[in-house]
Amino acid sequence: MKIKRSTETHLTRPQRVLNKASKARVQTRKIRATHESERLKLVFLDAIEHDFKTPLTGIKASVTDLLNNREIDREERAVLLTIIDEECDRLNQLISEASEIARLKSGEVKLDLASYSLGELISAALADCRAATSNREIWLDAKHLGSRLLLDLSLAKRVLIHLIANAQLYSSPGQPIRIAIDKYDKFYSIGVADQGPGIKEVEIDHIFEKCYRGKPQRDSVHCTGMGLSIAKTIVEAHGGTIRVVSCVGQGSVFTFSLPAER
Repeated sequence: MKIKRSTETHLTRPQRVLNKASKARVQTRKIRATHESERLKLVFLDAIEHDFKTPLTGIKASVTDLLNNREIDREERAVLLTIIDEECDRLNQLISEASEIARLKSGEVKLDLASYSLGELISAALADCRAATSNREIWLDAKHLGSRLLLDLSLAKRVLIHLIANAQLYSSPGQPIRIAIDKYDKFYSIGVADQGPGIKEVEIDHIFEKCYRGKPQRDSVHCTGMGLSIAKTIVEAHGGTIRVVSCVGQGSVFTFSLPAER
């Protein structure tokens, strides 16, 4: 006959109390994780409803006009076909970015690490942003430009490009975009400051979530809401961090860190 012995019978009372407290903490963490997962699902579904539905609505309306009005003139036909083309591109971007987040999160994307200077990283990003920033000044802090980082240039460049593009979108016309560099321990931080409307305090904690955008910008700015989540995943894959400091009416400063070459 087999007799099962409880390990707890050999524990002192304080040890049993600690065991129960530890189990309770684990259970609490599981409950919180479940609630967070459910909340993020709602955020994602809300984004799907808005971001996928909006281009589909435009495509459907344009196709309906083309089908119902066979005598439509060439100029109006061209306008409707342009709308369909642009909204298809928008849907394609949504799907591509959602897929990219999934691959980054799963660790499927491997970093191609090499040594680059801060100046090389910033120059590469600004070169790709030239069209978006052609009518705006870029104020660059010249400190540490020769300092070297260990990074995946194509991925790190995307983070900076996204932050510069965001600053361009949200800043008032004629206002400069500021890029500042600092060193903290074994990391260099790059900050991108805009002169935009700022972010409300209640939204700061959610700004790096998948598909999240502030409510006032939902219909005024065309973006997928996934760019900052992708940026966060890339920065964290390098061992760095990304954060934002913002004041409503005065703009925002997005700062991310990358490791110095050892």
